[in-house]
Amino acid sequence: MGYWENKRTELINNLPTILDVLNQLAYGEEKWALEKTPLRMLQPYYEHEGKFEIVTGPDAQERLIPCSLSFNCYYRGESGYHKPCKPSLYRKGMTDEAIFHERLKTCELELLIEDYPLTDIFKSGLQITLNDGHTIHLHLNIDTEALAQHYGIKTDLLDLTVDKFVAAFFATTTYRNGKYYPIEPKEPQYGVIYIYSDIPFWEKDMYSKHMRVVGLQPFSRPGEQAGFVLRLGKNDDFRKKVQCKIKFRQDKDMSWLIFNYTNRANKLFPYSILEEKADAIINSKIYSVKAFELCKTRYYANVDNNILMGYLKNLHLKINEQSPISFSDAEKEKVVNDWNERGLEDFKKKVIFRSIMEFGE
Repeated sequence: MGYWENKRTELINNLPTILDVLNQLAYGEEKWALEKTPLRMLQPYYEHEGKFEIVTGPDAQERLIPCSLSFNCYYRGESGYHKPCKPSLYRKGMTDEAIFHERLKTCELELLIEDYPLTDIFKSGLQITLNDGHTIHLHLNIDTEALAQHYGIKTDLLDLTVDKFVAAFFATTTYRNGKYYPIEPKEPQYGVIYIYSDIPFWEKDMYSKHMRVVGLQPFSRPGEQAGFVLRLGKNDDFRKKVQCKIKFRQDKDMSWLIFNYTNRANKLFPYSILEEKADAIINSKIYSVKAFELCKTRYYANVDNNILMGYLKNLHLKINEQSPISFSDAEKEKVVNDWNERGLEDFKKKVIFRSIMEFGE
């Protein structure tokens, strides 16, 4: 082993473990919890951990924001230090044709979600009485683009979370064949926890480059992961936007500890019929006319149609009148039955109402 290899090993071995990093983050949360300032009094406390607050955005739609134990801190965990750090849509190997294909998938998924039985319920208005006695009428925003990101379609969004353990999970696992596995390093290697600060509530245009909440949705995965997303441009590097980055050394025992604690009973990846449909869209070569037109309008309004037709030809994609992927009547009936039997009650347990958390223009 040469000098630089020895030096690298020495530097990595001197890094903290992921548990040291979590302890550091927990200390910051404890300090914030003890604050007595007026700003602190407006923020969630430990009893609100795992809950979601109702926030009305400038577009008059509600979002269910994951309660955070720290102020204005959003975490992202990565199992390696990527230079640069970009969203999946702009990573190495993504050609213009490949980007077009991913955007077409996103639009097809959006149309599918519009046909999901709970979408109408959440968008048209849902009146429920919470466990604390408050009766609320929700017009819930459903962020289909962020859902596409969560279910494996490449987008220009980066996932963030207010849950330090969720960040630790993604920082200590590797993704293979559709599943996450704890990292078992054969040689010294390191991961990183990023800390980002922003205010995700003020943008009128929720498709802007600004950060926004995913939160609690009709599909449970984003809620379990306490999810937020940040839109980045093609030339943006997330590393240059963060307030802090903490490198740590990977360790087999630590990885398994985080994996078993954080994802117990598959907590971070609960079963959803949308996952099956999203996988089908990801692997499909056939898309609907509506998805193509939506993609063209949203992303390629000023692009010659012949260029897009060329993309379709080179990618061997077909455009049909109808999408081959849809919810069957039986699937829709099961979704509604599950919601009526236990989904609504589970939803109510997770939502809290605090009148101070309403943002106007």
